[in-house]
Amino acid sequence: MIAFLMTIEDEETRSKLEEIYTTYHRDMYITAYSILKDHHESQDIVQEAIIRLSKNLYKISDIKCKKTRAYLVIIVRNLSYNAYNKRKGIVMLENEEINRLPDDEGILIEEYLIKMEKSSEIIKYLKQIHPPYADILTLRYYYELEIKEISILLDITENNVSVRIHRALKSLKAIMEKEGIDYEKTI
Repeated sequence: MIAFLMTIEDEETRSKLEEIYTTYHRDMYITAYSILKDHHESQDIVQEAIIRLSKNLYKISDIKCKKTRAYLVIIVRNLSYNAYNKRKGIVMLENEEINRLPDDEGILIEEYLIKMEKSSEIIKYLKQIHPPYADILTLRYYYELEIKEISILLDITENNVSVRIHRALKSLKAIMEKEGIDYEKTI
């Protein structure tokens, strides 16, 4: 990690990454180790997460906040799952064609997410869906990452990101409907 940090010429960027690493190294390692159960591989994942974070460092304004910690844990968790799947020989199959919700429904869900983004209500719904789906929606709508950025960050294809977003929105829609939320009246 020190070698990587020394290659960064911008002092401000280097010090920001160092502070992030020292602040969250333990949390990232514990997250990786809980999935991989391997000390060395977990350390590699933590380093990979810091390297990937360096490309999106401008999106972090406050280092010591829950938002930054959550962002790092999401990155580490997804990198760990990818490493675990590679170790076990599991290959994610991608859909050739992404089945999307009809535009009117998809747009309504996205607009509703944007409206609810800062409220505690969205957290309640995100906790009810599959954690990787909640992660992908968090990266897309809360951190406002583009599909390409998410793809690079999570080490999956852009198509896979789109599929996961679609599935996550579909799950979220089902939960909202179950709780009786009418999109037409909320937008």
